Parts: sequence; C-alpha cells; structure tokens
Amino acid sequence: MKIESGLSLRTTESGESTTVESLESHVLAASRNVPENKRTDPEFERLYELLSAMEGQGEKVIHEFLRSLRGADGESPAYPTAKALMAVTLQVLVRLKDDGLEKSQLYKEVKGANGLAFSMDVFVKGFMRDVFQPMEDEAWEKSEW
Repeated sequence: MKIESGLSLRTTESGESTTVESLESHVLAASRNVPENKRTDPEFERLYELLSAMEGQGEKVIHEFLRSLRGADGESPAYPTAKALMAVTLQVLVRLKDDGLEKSQLYKEVKGANGLAFSMDVFVKGFMRDVFQPMEDEAWEKSEW
C-alpha cells in the first residue's frame, strides 16, 4: 500500500521548474479565485427572498405557500410532487445554513415544511403500496430477493 503525502507537485506551462505545494494551500488558492456569492438562479433567489419575508408565519403557511406557487406557464404547480417540495426546502435549508441562519426561526419553519412534505410523500407511497399490494396477496412477502 502506498501512502501519499499532502504535497502536490506543480509545474509551469513550459514544464521547466516544479515547486512543491501543500494540498491545503492549493485548495485555498483555488477557493479565492471563485466569487464568494456565485448563485445564478434568479428564480431561487426570488423564492429565497419571499421565504425570508415570511419568517414567523409558521411551517404550515410556508408549506401551503410552496404548494400554491405556479410554474413558468402560470397554470401547473411549480413543485408538483412531495419530492419536488422536499428538494426545494432542502435547497433553502442549505442556503440558510450557508448564510449562518441555522438558529433562526425561518430555518425551523422551513425544516418543518420539509417534514410536512416528507410526511406527504410517505403517506402517498403507503397508499400506493396498499392499492397495488392488497393484504390478501402475500406473494410479495414470499418472493426471494
């Protein structure tokens, strides 16, 4: 087994000289070159601002708000499934955490809205399982994996 150190070799474009640079300093230098606030999705930014203004209204209000949003065509829901609701609430939670707001009331409310979406997903999956696998049919229990 070969154990490599945290140092990497860096060559110039001409390939003439090499320098030894630690991996940490290389990663740090790369992160300095990337703009800190590189969020390009204007729809998410708008949603984030709307949700920020809803702080203190409760998880149910936020959940209903997300369910009532319309897509680009103005007719279909923006988040038609529980998985889509969970994805957007998790994206908002990550953004709140990145902004250092994980102790805020809004974080708790969005986390609760995510829990409601998760509950809805579990309910629908349980209902569909009951519909397609009736209690009398035990063949699925006897099948070998």
